[in-house]
Formats: sequence, C-alpha cells, structure tokens
Amino acid sequence: MFLTRFAYWGVFACCVVVGTTSPAAAQRANDNVLESAQDAFGTTVGDESIGLYTSRDVRGFDPVDAGNVRIEGLYFDRQAPNRSEVLVNSLVSSSAVRVGLSAQSYLFPAPTGIADLSLRMPRGKQVTSAVLSYGAYSRYALEINSQLPLIEDRLDIGFGGAYVHDDGFDGSTPVHLQGAVVAHWRPNDAIEVIPFWSRKNTDGWSTRPNIYTEGSYLPPVIPRHEMIAQPWSESVLRDSNFGNIVNASLTDNWRLRVGTFRSLVQRKQWHSNLFQNTRPDGTAEHVVIYFPGQSFGSYSGEVRLSGVYTAGAFRHTFHVAGRGRYVERDFNGADSRNLGRYPISPRTELPRPAYVGRPLSLDRVKQGTGGLAYEGIWAGVGEMSIGLQKTAYRRSLAVPNVATTQLSENPWLPNATLAVHATKDWTIFGSYTRGLEESGQAPNSATNRGEGLPSIRTTQVDAGVRYVIAPGVTAVGTLFEIKKPYLYFDTANLFTVVGNVRHSGFEFSLAGEVAEGLRVVAGAVLLKARISGPIVDQGRLGHVPIGTTPRFIRLDVEYGPKTWRGFSLDAQFDNRSSRVSSADNIARIPQRNLLNLGGRYRFKALDTDASLRVQVRNVFDIYAWDINVSQLAYGTEEPRRYVATLAVDF
Repeated sequence: MFLTRFAYWGVFACCVVVGTTSPAAAQRANDNVLESAQDAFGTTVGDESIGLYTSRDVRGFDPVDAGNVRIEGLYFDRQAPNRSEVLVNSLVSSSAVRVGLSAQSYLFPAPTGIADLSLRMPRGKQVTSAVLSYGAYSRYALEINSQLPLIEDRLDIGFGGAYVHDDGFDGSTPVHLQGAVVAHWRPNDAIEVIPFWSRKNTDGWSTRPNIYTEGSYLPPVIPRHEMIAQPWSESVLRDSNFGNIVNASLTDNWRLRVGTFRSLVQRKQWHSNLFQNTRPDGTAEHVVIYFPGQSFGSYSGEVRLSGVYTAGAFRHTFHVAGRGRYVERDFNGADSRNLGRYPISPRTELPRPAYVGRPLSLDRVKQGTGGLAYEGIWAGVGEMSIGLQKTAYRRSLAVPNVATTQLSENPWLPNATLAVHATKDWTIFGSYTRGLEESGQAPNSATNRGEGLPSIRTTQVDAGVRYVIAPGVTAVGTLFEIKKPYLYFDTANLFTVVGNVRHSGFEFSLAGEVAEGLRVVAGAVLLKARISGPIVDQGRLGHVPIGTTPRFIRLDVEYGPKTWRGFSLDAQFDNRSSRVSSADNIARIPQRNLLNLGGRYRFKALDTDASLRVQVRNVFDIYAWDINVSQLAYGTEEPRRYVATLAVDF
C-alpha cells in the first residue's frame, strides 16, 4: 500500500515537473533544518523541528499563550487555542525561538522568549515546489507552492496549498486543507509592501483524549494507535490569518515599519474527551464535553519608527514604537456528559447524547502599548540597549446572568540588555525584562473551562557567555530566572492565580559544522521550577509544577561529505529526565530516551533540484507518557513511525 500510494503521488509530481519549462530557483528541495539552525534553542523549517524549545515551550512556558509571537520581527497576537502549529507551511518558511543573547536584537524582548516567524517571501524568480510525503498509519500529504514575478524587480507573488490526510498515533484521522498567498510589492526603492493570507480547514478531527488518574500514580498502559474516544466526538476547525507589512525608508537615517494582522480561529463544533478518575485496572469515567460554535479572534499590530546614526566606531539607534490588540473570545457554553465508567481500551461505543445548547460567554481584551528604546553599538567592544514601555490593559468578561467583570492594568515595563566582547571569540551578556503577558485558557476539567485567563506580570533576568570555537561553530551558555504568578485549581475548581512560580536554570547550545560534512546542533537545559504561596504552605499543592522537566538533552547530527554526492545520514537523540505528574508531587513520569534516524538524498530530476528524505522516529518504539501542560492531563507519546518525503523544485 505504501509503495503504491507513494508511486502514484510521485508520478503526479514528476508529471508537473515535465510540464514546466521555466528555470528553477531552489525553494523546498534544499530545506534542511540543521543547516538553518544558528543555535540549539529551537528552529523549524517545513515539517522538521530541532532544538531544546518550540514555539509552545520555552524555559517551561508557552510563548504563544504569552503573546510573544512575531512575524518578520513585528508583534502578532496569534489566536491558537488548540496548540496547533503557529501558521501553515505555505505561508511560513521557518520559525526560530529567540532567548538569551539571540533575543537581545529584538525590540522590547519578552520574558517568555520570542517565537519569530519568517514568511515564505517571493523574490524575483519563478519557481514551483511540490512536496509529497507518506508516513506510518496511512498518513499522506501533498503540498505545492509557487512564486511568480509579475513586474520585474517590483512585484512578486507567492501562493500555495496542501492536502493532508492525517492519521494520529491516537487513532484519529483528520483531513487538513490549507492555502496561503504572499505578495512582495516594491513601488519604489524606498518602500516595500507585503500583504499575506492563509487558511486551514480541519475536518474529522478527534482531539487527543486527556487522562486523569484517581490517585497519585501513572495510568495503566493503553494501546497508542487505537481510537479510545467515541467515534461521533469529532471536531471541525477553521483557522484564518491575514495581514500586511510595510517597510519604508523615510530618510537616510530613519525607517518606518508597520504591521497589521488578523487572527481568527472558529470551532464549528468541538468535542473534548476526558477520562477522569482512571484506576489501575484501566477503567475510567468517560466525560465528553461538547462545545457549540465558538470563535477566537484578534486584531493586532505594531508601528515602529527607528533612527540610526553612526559616528566612527559608534552606532546609535533610537526607536519609537506602538503596539496594540483587540481580542474577542467565546468560551463556555459547553454541555458536559458523563458516559459512565468502563475500560479505556478496548473502546466501548455508546450513542451520541442529545446535547443541550447553552449561552456563550464573551471575553474582550483591549491593550495598547507605547515605548521608547535606545540601542548602542561600540564596534569591537560591545553593545547595549534600554527600553521602557507603558501599557494600558482593559478586559471585560461577560457571563450570562452574571454582572460583567471589568479588569484594568497600566504597568510600566522596563528592559535592558548588555553584551561585552571580552575578546574576538568571547562575549559576555545579560538582560533584565519585565512583561505583561497572557496566560492561556482554563483547562476543560475546570469550572471555568475555556475562559481566557488574566494577563500576568512577569520578570526575567539572564546572563551568559558565547564562545566562537571556530568559524561557523559557536557555543552559548546562559543562566536564567523567570518569575510569574501561578495558576491552578482553587477550592471551587476554578482555574485561577493561586500563588507564584519561579523557573531558574541553565541552558547550553553548540551549533555549527564541526568537521567537513559533519553538522552538529546540541543543547541541554537544567531547570528548577518551584511554586510558592498559601496553597503550597497548606499542603494542597506540591512545590514542583506538574509537567516541568528538570533535565532535557537534545543532540542532532548530520553527516554528508561532498564525496557522498548528495547523500547524508542524520540522527536525533533526546533524553528527558523524570517529571512530576501529580499535584502532590508523588507520581512521576520516568526518564526516557528517544532516538530518530534518517537520511537524505539531493539529486537532479529532469534538470530540476529534488530531494528524498526518509526518517524513522522513536526507533526502539519506547512507550512513554507525556503531560499535556495546558490541560494538566496524561497522554501517550508517539510510537515508532516512519515518514518519507519527496521535494521537487521546478
């Protein structure tokens, strides 16, 4: 079956190649996340990600939930209540996590790190890329992207789409249909305009079940590729994002950047499967929560005016910036049904209940922020920055039959960074940042399920060193500490602020081509997370947050010398220490090691660039539990699976 389907789609892609006669410029065939990564803190190219962190997990926190997403460096309030990818591949070519020294180049860095997205920018050459992939459990996908110059040196357009027949390791079989358009218009040499649009439709998706145990122990082993949710508990999702970026050189010294964005997620229907009070014998109370049509939408943007002045070895940059967002989110309105206690596996199929519609609640947020910043660079000596923001935050919470709740804050948010070039190869750096960040949504097991949680004041300090080992090979070590309010269930099962949390630790990165054809991206993070407050003092909550990982080590290597003529082999190894998985800190998920192996072959197909990528993930089929931190629930990690991807540029 695999060979038949892969051959069919391969013939289709090759037919498209044969029908194209225009010269190609490499777009997807040369994608390689290891070659793109500048450090080990998190890089994504296409469907491949490496590094210690992701756009949903940085130093133990979530940058997307915190509101720390950037598009081409500009502020973007991404609505992503389902922990999905940040934006579709047809729109975004890559993303990178910025922390420590790499975050210092960003205006007003954020305590929870920054997830910066790079658009798939069309630039000057006509090229079409076809990417075909096939994986375990009958997963297959076809993505086609094109860029086309319309007016030479003035107007280019890029567009693409993908069809993905997914087959998750939890047995779900969603279908994703996505598309995107990006234009790059340069009306003159001083101005560029970059409008974009993307859309993703997901149908037939059964969201990953959440498992909660009755006591302080791990759930019993359950099959990983087996649907344990009810067959009728499918969800339908529509995800749209669009916006415009304008870059303008006003004078020789002053530059204006403007970004305006819209993010809208619509749940046409939504089910959540909870297996509560799971016992060691494998039985649980199966609770299905039905959400009616809901929408999560925001308008956001940034205006930035920057002036650059140089005097000998000194470079001075002054910034005046404004950021804003307006958010409307539906929540609650759900109908929850307990279907009874029965074994999680094999599945007991039950009839669909007659759900009762309930009125929705509405969460509105208005936030405007103005700031001034200065950056100074002394060539060969060092650089520093200092910034100050004033933000006005307003939130209203409208719950049916309850008086509307109004919240407001107007904090000052300072930040400062310093980097000193002690020698040509050694750099010492440090930073201090305060922020007002979002804190996600209440989990589905809470009384206030789905409610947007209040913004919280956060603080981060870090310091470290960077050492250039050889040209193109760098090592970075950073000490950090982040302080935030901590959210958990109170005595009424409301998910709210119950204390404070501190994440302190050390992170290390080594990246570069250490020998001819041998590229290494290696990293480690040691994290000490602690909760404080009355709820801990009273013994109702342990002092370690659920799901935080004290030690995580990641090693990615690729070897492909020129004598191999396009062949390369790669491996990824990660080690995750044991983690606390119950509120009282008694239950723990054991340490686990995972190994992925793969290979790549770059070649010419009918005078066009092509590459074939094959990978086996979780080679030894390690069974491991994970914690869904946003829901504070158990889920299994993926079993052994393979994926083969053919990319052709024509």
